[in-house]
Amino acid sequence: MRIALIGRTRMLLEAGRRLASAGHAVVTVRTSEAEPSYDVGVEDFRRFAEDRGAEFVCGLAIGTPEAAAGLAASGAEIGIAVNWKTVIPRIALDALPYGVLNAHAGDLPRYRGNACPNWAILTGEERVGVTVHRMSEELDAGDVLLKRFIPLTEDTDIGDIHRRLATLVPEMFVEAVDGLAAGRLRFVPQSDDPAGILRCFPRRPEDGRIDWSHSAERVLRLVRASSRPFSGAFTTLEGEGRVTIWRAERAPFRGAFLAVPGQVCFRIGNDPVIACADGMIRLTDVAVEGVNDPETAKATLHRSLRNRLV
Repeated sequence: MRIALIGRTRMLLEAGRRLASAGHAVVTVRTSEAEPSYDVGVEDFRRFAEDRGAEFVCGLAIGTPEAAAGLAASGAEIGIAVNWKTVIPRIALDALPYGVLNAHAGDLPRYRGNACPNWAILTGEERVGVTVHRMSEELDAGDVLLKRFIPLTEDTDIGDIHRRLATLVPEMFVEAVDGLAAGRLRFVPQSDDPAGILRCFPRRPEDGRIDWSHSAERVLRLVRASSRPFSGAFTTLEGEGRVTIWRAERAPFRGAFLAVPGQVCFRIGNDPVIACADGMIRLTDVAVEGVNDPETAKATLHRSLRNRLV
């Protein structure tokens, strides 16, 4: 099939490369300025387009009649979109015979919206869905073409999910386009039953603040959902310097105990063990503001059993 690449990020660039290797023709590339955190940018997409003799357009104008007409004139049959900076309007979506495909990190229609893998960890799901769907003007409501799942365990954090998505999404785009071209896959409309739709809203860095009066399970989910590449679950040492917790696990404790939630109770090796409402957790990867060495950071926390994380 003839492909239009629309968007940014290494994930899209890798999808384009894999689609080309699978025998599909990328005929136009539409991108815009990369975010500072990205490891590929405009020039990478420009070189990709030049290497394949594809049209290259840099800019956000995709929804004007002129831009939509240009997209249609490119000869592309289907679009592949990842992280386009603005909403893609219907005039652009309708410019291509098969529409525009998007890979959504959520089990549609159950998980629509923002930060779906983070919310899936927070709510204790057993897996994260990844859905290739045809984009529509309504958020994440387009017809589904392909779906895969990433298992969630007690050790899976959001960084693990992002690393898996980096390879899974390009693979799924190739599988989706191959299947569509061969007639093996077809678009299936999503259910519009509100009972089966969970709208997820964005999360902010401050949402990672830990409330030690919560259960150990709830605190651990927050740590896993907030870890790298995000800003991390956090607390403070005695209300002063920020303490960022990147990884933690359940700490074994036989019998009952009395402790203030957030209290540093003991250590396992050099790992501080902190009391929650119903159990204890072991901090295995932690940073303390003003302390450069991770092991020194841990030692700072368990220097006294009177220490509190608040």
